Amino acid sequence: MSSASRKRHVAALAALLTVIPAVSVWPQGAPPQSEPPQGAQAQTSPPSARAEAEAGPQQARFALRWPVAVTLDAVERRGRELILLFNRPLGGVALDSVPGRLSGWVDNVQYGYDMVLLTLATGVTADVVADRNGVTVTFAQDANAQRSAEAVKADAAADRRLDYFKALTLLEGGQTREARALLRDRLQDGPRDAQSTAQSTALLAQAEERLGRWREAVAAYDAALELTPDEPSLVQGKARLLYDNGDRARLDTDWQSVRGADVQRIQRLTGVVTLPGANSLRYALENRLVDVDAAQQRDGTPAPFHGARQRMEFTLSHDWPEVERTDLTLFAARRLLGVGVTHGWKDDDSETRVGAAWSEPTFAFLEGIVSAGRRDRLFVQHEERLSDRWNLTLGAGYNRYGLAGDADLARSASVEASLRYVLNREGPLTSLVYAVDAEYVGRRVQRARALPAAPEALAEDAPPPPVPPPGFFTPLPVATREVHTILLSVEDWLADYVRYGAQIGYAYDRRGKSGPQGALSLAWEPLDALEIGLRLSHARSTARGTASAVNAAGGYLMWRY
Repeated sequence: MSSASRKRHVAALAALLTVIPAVSVWPQGAPPQSEPPQGAQAQTSPPSARAEAEAGPQQARFALRWPVAVTLDAVERRGRELILLFNRPLGGVALDSVPGRLSGWVDNVQYGYDMVLLTLATGVTADVVADRNGVTVTFAQDANAQRSAEAVKADAAADRRLDYFKALTLLEGGQTREARALLRDRLQDGPRDAQSTAQSTALLAQAEERLGRWREAVAAYDAALELTPDEPSLVQGKARLLYDNGDRARLDTDWQSVRGADVQRIQRLTGVVTLPGANSLRYALENRLVDVDAAQQRDGTPAPFHGARQRMEFTLSHDWPEVERTDLTLFAARRLLGVGVTHGWKDDDSETRVGAAWSEPTFAFLEGIVSAGRRDRLFVQHEERLSDRWNLTLGAGYNRYGLAGDADLARSASVEASLRYVLNREGPLTSLVYAVDAEYVGRRVQRARALPAAPEALAEDAPPPPVPPPGFFTPLPVATREVHTILLSVEDWLADYVRYGAQIGYAYDRRGKSGPQGALSLAWEPLDALEIGLRLSHARSTARGTASAVNAAGGYLMWRY
């Protein structure tokens, strides 16, 4: 083939290859080979070339070798494309792995019957040397292109700073997911300086924290601290997350008195244990000592009760990647064993939870404490941050109450809602809350009261035993209520490590009695890991249907570890 024919052949093949996108892939991993020239021997397979590729920090090398003599007929450089044309076919050699083996030097390779097209990386030069058995291409960085790369690097740094401020604006505007996605994409792009990376990583930690992904937020803070060790804002941010979400144990003890009814002393041990992966375990162990002169028994007869009852809960929680959470809870109490499941979805400014519970121990009623009360429940809850000052909570549920061995003694529908407005955000955090707590009983079982047994012979001076009135009784006094409450709440720090909280308001029950209510709490942290608290409260026991005043006092010890 003449030199002019060869040049025309190169131009034609180059034109064909340039119209094929750089990312194109031919079937079976290699382009279809062109037909061999007329007169070629079809009976004998031509010898195949062998490819060599080596990459180093300063230069790289690519070679094609044949076991027989070969001639490099043409070499052409068109922009970043280097075209090599030989007088022999390539044979069965596979060049698909070359871009991976020469990463940073060669972006792509395409090849045909007797031709190879290499797409060089930006700023790479190629030196082609042919010999008797093939060709060797040596790659190096172009010094002039290197100076251009510095300009590209500066532009990339400016883009990263722009993206940082864009993500900050999105985060401040409540578009947390968009800010998180932008930061994660930016942090995965190319080389960058330590300071800008630390800033973006710290901002990503804030976004993860707002979405409730505290583990991912801690990991982001750790990554930022590796780049800027001992940075105070990063240390404080990580410490705050571990303070709020880390492992802890808490012991509560309370005294509770219902006017004209019972007195209870309650001890409760609760805690959180972080498990491997995105899992955690929460537990609650409760013991109640109850003193009451007359508690209704299962048969409707009154009798004094002075004893203890226990219940426990174990909840296994799993946090899913898409800001979702599933809780699986095991309930246990005297003569009861139950299970519950809850699933929640969290958005930038809202969270929704749905759940169900079967045979959950309930101590809301004195009869439930004495005779193993239980509740089956379906519920949905939604929380929404309407603005920086307004927060809304809504919830609804369907309930079935019973005692151990008798699951269906009452049914009801419950509704809860609250609207919170922050009056003051600086200094004492002051808010005004309107809340609705309603339960509408649709079915409540009544039973005939058991006849008293014949009295035994009594001493002359012994008083006669109490005789219950004849008729019917309600095994569980679940009562319809619709309580509307207005509360003024104040929280602040009295001094370093000492804070207080106070609530005062009025509860109006449209179906029962109304009255004032309030609470006061005080917390002290003598050590970073230790917290001690005290509390007092006054309210009304509307759930029992008596609306009796309830006074309570208690305290707690909490240890973070």
